[in-house]
Parts: sequence; structure tokens; C-alpha cells
Amino acid sequence: MTTSTMAPAPSPEAVEALYATGHWLYSQARFTDAQGVFRALVYVAPEDERGWLALGACHEAVDEDDAAFDLYAAAASVTSAPRCEIARARILRRRGDDAEARKALDEVARLAEGHHDHELRGLVEAERGRP
Repeated sequence: MTTSTMAPAPSPEAVEALYATGHWLYSQARFTDAQGVFRALVYVAPEDERGWLALGACHEAVDEDDAAFDLYAAAASVTSAPRCEIARARILRRRGDDAEARKALDEVARLAEGHHDHELRGLVEAERGRP
């Protein structure tokens, strides 16, 4: 007989509560506190791209672009994370790697077109238009 060491999946309400708490902390510029909440969200619901995005945004807010970049990249290994790819492209552009940023955005645009996801396509276009 084998026993699983995996915890049961959290309820949707628990996931929403974590996200809401982290979002509130972020909105209060309590980025370090928000990081802890979003880390918990990523741990219990790794398939929820919002946790990865929010945790990365906390790191960006305190000028930790390398950590944010790594989180955005890691999200793709766990779940479909096109919004994380857009965020990763933003950091690539800040680093001066415009060619890689364009390549990343082009890939997300292709995905958006293939899924007829107009919201995602709009996010790509907005990111392309950023200074």
C-alpha cells in the first residue's frame, strides 16, 4: 500500500481568498507580505496563472526583475501561461533584448489567434505599444 504525500487540491474559494488577500496587500504596496501569500497560491494551485503573475509582479515592484523573469519562465513548465510570457517579454525589453521580446510576443499572438482569444491578443498589442 502506498500513501500519497500530496495535499488535497484547495477549494476554489480558498484559491480566491488567497488571491484576494495577496492582491489587497499588493495594492497597499506591501510587496513582501504579498509575495508570501502569492507563493502559497503558487504552491497550492500551480495551474492558476494569476499566482505566478502576481508573485512576479511583486518581485518587479521591488526591482527584482531576475526573480520575476525566472518565475514567469517557470510558470510555463507547470501550466499554460501566456500572460506570464507577455510579462517575460516586458522584462526582456527592459534588458534591451528587443528581438527576444518580439519573438515571445509573436508566439503569444499566434496562440491567441489560434484560440480566437481577443483579450489575449489585446494584451499582446498593448505590450507592443508600451514605450
